[in-house]
Amino acid sequence: MDIKDKQKEVIIVPHTHWDREWYKPFQYFRANLVKLIDKLIEINRKQDYYFMLDGQTIVLEDYFEIRKENKEELLDLIKKGKIEVGPWYVLPDEWLVGQESLIRNLEVSYNLSKKYNIPLMKLAYLPDQFGHTRAIPQLVSDLTDFSGSIIWRGVGEEINTVPFIWKGNENSTKSILGIYMPYGYGNAAHLTDENKEELKSQIETCVKDLESFSPFPLYLLMNGTDHQFPKEKIPRMLKEIKYENLEVKLGSLSEFIEKLNEKMKKENYGPAHYAGEFRSSERAPLLQDTYSSRVWIKQWNQKIEDLLVHYAEPLSTYLSYYYTFEYPKTYLDLAWKWLLKNHPHDSICGCSIDQTHEEMKSRFYWSESIANIILENILAKMSLDESEKPKEIMIFNPTNSSEPTYFEFDFPLDFPIKTIISEDGQRYTIQPLYSSQEKILDEKMKPLMLKSGLKLLPGRKIIDDYINEVIINKDEENSICEIKIICGKKPIGELNIDKMKKELKEMINSGKFKLFHVVATRGVKQKYASFAPLKPWSFTRFTVNSSIKANDNTITQKEFNVTKNTISNNYYIVKFKRNGSFSLYDKKTKTEYSLLHQFEDTGDRGDEYTYSFVGPVKTKLSKTKRRIITKGEVFTVVEEKATFKTFRQLDEKREKRIGKTKIDVVTHFTFFRDSPRIDIKTKIFNTAKDHRLRITFSLPFSSKKTYTSTHFGYIERNSYPKEAENYVEKPSGIQAQKRWIRVGNEKGEEAFTLINKGLPEVELVEGSKLCLTLLRSVGWLSRSDFPERPMHAGPFLYTPGAQEENKSFEFEYSIVAHSKNKNIVYSDNLSENACLQPISIVVSNNSENKKIEPIITNSNPFIRISSLRKKDGAILVTLYNLSEKKQETTIQVPATVSKVNQIMIDGTVVKELEKVENKLKVGFDPIEIKMLKLD
Repeated sequence: MDIKDKQKEVIIVPHTHWDREWYKPFQYFRANLVKLIDKLIEINRKQDYYFMLDGQTIVLEDYFEIRKENKEELLDLIKKGKIEVGPWYVLPDEWLVGQESLIRNLEVSYNLSKKYNIPLMKLAYLPDQFGHTRAIPQLVSDLTDFSGSIIWRGVGEEINTVPFIWKGNENSTKSILGIYMPYGYGNAAHLTDENKEELKSQIETCVKDLESFSPFPLYLLMNGTDHQFPKEKIPRMLKEIKYENLEVKLGSLSEFIEKLNEKMKKENYGPAHYAGEFRSSERAPLLQDTYSSRVWIKQWNQKIEDLLVHYAEPLSTYLSYYYTFEYPKTYLDLAWKWLLKNHPHDSICGCSIDQTHEEMKSRFYWSESIANIILENILAKMSLDESEKPKEIMIFNPTNSSEPTYFEFDFPLDFPIKTIISEDGQRYTIQPLYSSQEKILDEKMKPLMLKSGLKLLPGRKIIDDYINEVIINKDEENSICEIKIICGKKPIGELNIDKMKKELKEMINSGKFKLFHVVATRGVKQKYASFAPLKPWSFTRFTVNSSIKANDNTITQKEFNVTKNTISNNYYIVKFKRNGSFSLYDKKTKTEYSLLHQFEDTGDRGDEYTYSFVGPVKTKLSKTKRRIITKGEVFTVVEEKATFKTFRQLDEKREKRIGKTKIDVVTHFTFFRDSPRIDIKTKIFNTAKDHRLRITFSLPFSSKKTYTSTHFGYIERNSYPKEAENYVEKPSGIQAQKRWIRVGNEKGEEAFTLINKGLPEVELVEGSKLCLTLLRSVGWLSRSDFPERPMHAGPFLYTPGAQEENKSFEFEYSIVAHSKNKNIVYSDNLSENACLQPISIVVSNNSENKKIEPIITNSNPFIRISSLRKKDGAILVTLYNLSEKKQETTIQVPATVSKVNQIMIDGTVVKELEKVENKLKVGFDPIEIKMLKLD
């Protein structure tokens, strides 16, 4: 029997898609949310009515802040299954947030569900994300008990049925049920609640549209769209409508999946399998040029994620484990919540009105401030007491790499250092950088002002510092008195403040001094740099030494020849060109890269969602000047100042680039003696509008593939966009990256890795030109008058802030030319070393510092630590397999750990792992994620 003739079941899911902020700021949309939920409660007082609140739980917090009196009634409806929320805290963009952010998003939602004692929808509902990362099946299958995931954008011709089986990788041993919505999350949003016959016809049309995608006569109708209110008349109207071969009811997504699973089992139906990510624009706009809209958002988000995941959390874990230090759980939870509130796609993608993005800044500031406060407290706890004599430096490595890496440290200026010595006796070169005398106060005061200030000084403490010494120099001839105050974070010795105040008052009253110059400083320190191997996710100790012995490996002759135009070491020869680009000869592979670091500026007539090319292209810098600003045995920095002449803007018809402007460019190139990595920092002041600015790296080989870092690993992608006769948005080679992208020579042994700090948009053009987007300037939220996407993606609103005009930007990225034989761990290690600088602490060799050992060690470099933190009083470590093959590792934990459980995000124990003494052998399936709880 044809499916069209079978008895059909239709499940209509009433819902709203709630963009928390977008074309209106949060408070405007929140006011509507309050009205919507008020209406929903009112409807349920009169009749049974199911409604889904968009897979989020943050809407509850937003509502309860205004309607505390309705809290219990709303929670009761959720408990009864009348209203469904979660599992997400916010619906996140998938490409621009970090892997740990996806975990914490679910975790915060679980915490809310426990707080409110409510159930969450056990389904990864992702209705409007701009494509889907392969991390979703990884996360869902490895760390949750969800029944599947519901998706829309990004799915192309590879999926032709509503149900399919989704795996993260072809080799993955686990998979999830995917539910594809061919016509999006609002395929039945238009259903009328005024006319029964019209409603019947609309439902039948929806069913007809879905028939070609449905292997069974079971159809999902999503009755809702952006900010849509519930339609209370529809349930009654459905009961009154007579159908032939059609059963229609209101229900939930969970109910739909339950019925779908029953039918698949009954008919022994095997859905099509799909592995990987979804990035097609054939059926729905992918909108991936949002990766570069308002790029400061992406940079700031990456900075804070790194602060929390790689510094604040692991360092807090170490201190709470080895010291008398309270783990700052409430602070960390709050920092994460402020950050997560910036993760909905309209927020982090930069595709909203200007006010929306201005309001994001406060959340970023608050999250970053909390993380920095935690770090300051940690460093204060661990740092040398000023009464102690410095003996060692401890370097915390926040990465998975044990390869030699660059780090900096401070040491008292009165202790000259020539080398540092590791725990195994190896000596390493150091490079003095600069000395610092940190000023707290530098003020010239008249007698009356000083007198008032003394009244406000109750004791030795000034804000966060203690007065440890006061030096008074009297110049009676010129009627000036200099007061030098030496401060520290801790009080040292005895100091009679009252006596000091009395002496100063007498000087004021004497009338001999008309001006008092007060300077308060902290102690003088010298900053050094070095390059040495460090323990991953742990501390490495070095002692300092004031001499160099003749047999030290630090004085081994290693090539490091530097001029302002040519740099050579054991790995490469770099030669700068007059146009600002440079060539690089890779000594290991004997390969010449003749055109690296060239600017590319094109016109952009698109909007915040989609780039639209307008020529001509500008590529050359002018007035290029170079100088060496830092030179030493560890590294050298060459500064390049130049002017980039380009067009001012588009003409009124948005067809041509017109006007002239100059963009000042200052670039710092950092070359290391002992590394093939070159770090680059480019500063610009943007004076142009309607344009896209990229840095390009022309490769001497071609490749149809890229290896690009993504959540919990990397992914192989085609560098060329998929050809399609029909598309909603023109396909492009643009792709999202996390920390790096790698291209290898298909016919040779060469490879090239490009690393970035918070710059997610990259493209390999024609297989041989790697392009990193720095900036995209547009003036409209959405337009429909350009060929790449001749339809709106949002309201037609003017957004001058998205032009990023007359703003300063700083971009950081790195390059490495290397052999293709280097495995993928090599690129991942290099990227972490480039993006995550170690933290140094000067300590004495007391017993408290001596007892710090690694909390976790891992023997297999393919097994990566994603995070190290505390939760529910235990240490929680998230690890993942970078490889597409099975891997086994030996993990060592502290002897005080009694048991290790593998758990899911909600804390459910999967199994207890066997521990022999303090070691565990742990197997990982391809690209598998595991959470280990150490009790």
